[in-house]
Amino acid sequence: MKHTYKALTLTLALSLFTAGCTQNPAMTAFHEEMNGFYESLFAVTSSLNAIDPVSETAASELLVQVDQMEALFQTLAAIEVPDDFEDQFGNIEELADEAAEYMVEASDLYHEVYEDDGIDESVLMAADEYYSRAMKRVNYIAQYLQGHVPEGSNITVIENTDEPDWTGGDLPAQE
Repeated sequence: MKHTYKALTLTLALSLFTAGCTQNPAMTAFHEEMNGFYESLFAVTSSLNAIDPVSETAASELLVQVDQMEALFQTLAAIEVPDDFEDQFGNIEELADEAAEYMVEASDLYHEVYEDDGIDESVLMAADEYYSRAMKRVNYIAQYLQGHVPEGSNITVIENTDEPDWTGGDLPAQE
């Protein structure tokens, strides 16, 4: 829940980039929707960080914010990526869908943990893991939108080139 600085940085970067997208209405709409998403995400994560963990209402406040994040991530998954952008960064829609799925799972598990009488640590750990996976995908999207390719040991980047990359021997004869 410490990803607020990335959301703020992305909002600024998207604002600057959107200024150059006025020629393409689909691209402009996409960037406006993404700006809205990241601004809302910043607000929700700020609210999450502001919860007093020793407060008697901390659990219910957390669940309200998690529910807002779940709805926000469903909105992200519904944002249509323009063809021009999809050609350049092919898996933004897939990442958004995965992020939404992970946030749904995290929300369900957080509700299970905090609505029961006792806290099941294994369920809490699973909820935290799904939350982290969702946020990681949102950060990957942010990196793409800033013109960077995400890096890491668990990331595979497949370059899309116009030239065929045939490594399987001779091509079959064309008839």
